[in-house]
Amino acid sequence: MARARRLRGLAQGVAARFEQLYNRYSRLFWTLHSIWALLWGAGVLVLAHNRYGYLPWVVSFLALTWASTLFFTRAISSVQSKAMRYAQEFVSYLTRVMYQGTLFFLIPFYAYSATFFSANAIFVGFLLALAIFSCFDLPFDRLLRRSRTFALIFFTLVTFAALNFFFPLFFQTRLHVGTYLAAAMAVAAALPLAYSFKELLRPRLILKATLILLIVLLGVRAARPLLPPVPLRLAKVRFAAQVDAATLSSPRDWADAIPATELTHGKLYVVATIFAPTSLPTTVVIKVLRAGVVVRSSRVVELLAHEKGFRVWDAVPLQLLAGASSLQRVEGPVVVEVWTAEGHLLGRVPAQIH
Repeated sequence: MARARRLRGLAQGVAARFEQLYNRYSRLFWTLHSIWALLWGAGVLVLAHNRYGYLPWVVSFLALTWASTLFFTRAISSVQSKAMRYAQEFVSYLTRVMYQGTLFFLIPFYAYSATFFSANAIFVGFLLALAIFSCFDLPFDRLLRRSRTFALIFFTLVTFAALNFFFPLFFQTRLHVGTYLAAAMAVAAALPLAYSFKELLRPRLILKATLILLIVLLGVRAARPLLPPVPLRLAKVRFAAQVDAATLSSPRDWADAIPATELTHGKLYVVATIFAPTSLPTTVVIKVLRAGVVVRSSRVVELLAHEKGFRVWDAVPLQLLAGASSLQRVEGPVVVEVWTAEGHLLGRVPAQIH
């Protein structure tokens, strides 16, 4: 009995000492941890390079994070004990680590698919800003704990970004279908974190949740040009004076400097190569611009992307580029944009006819 009391007293003394040291040096600890988190995030950026197979694990860990958060906020929130407080602290820490890892994992893939100096590059910058902010433990943890609105929005955004990539890659959905599914599931997962199951059964809340979902889906539809077309990306564009329609080969082609004197057949051929890591139903449109104005938009090409990527092409009459038949007036800058028919920008390539 005396031995048990001594062990209990020793344990209490160690716990008290640990708590004293933690209270004294917690800010230093979390500052050092934030630095480590940034370094770890940079490591994830490197390790995630073209490793598409890790995505199901990322989604699984997000689901586990959601389940553990729901458990601690619903099932045992009323339990007040030091052990439970430590357990909640530990789960909160794992949640932050999961958010950090997910964001840093997703950034390279969204960056690969984004077209920089275009609208969809904004989303990549937004993800990067969230990832960096999540590494600053003290302000990030404070917001997660004190602002339920911030916590729900942050969880919804991270979940949406992961599922928006996941559905096309592993279920071969069209990009816009995957985006709608990701938005719907992210909202559906956030609702139980915001309301109890009893509240979710109330008619008024069901109506409110339906309106929220509708607004989110309409917002996603309007914001589609801001979303990079993961997992697709434009690999390259080449130009030619002639192209074999069967093989898409040409006697000679150019990347960005096109000699006007060799365009003797009255057309400029554009061949775009698009990378796809898996089979994916896709619709593609090639647009050619002069001075910011679309002078040629190809027909919509419906195809099934495969693991080696695919090529699409179009022939642009020189009259559209010049406004007349004179080759001298063809000279100047030209921009080629490749889009999906649903409004995702796959890439943009400038060239110069000289």
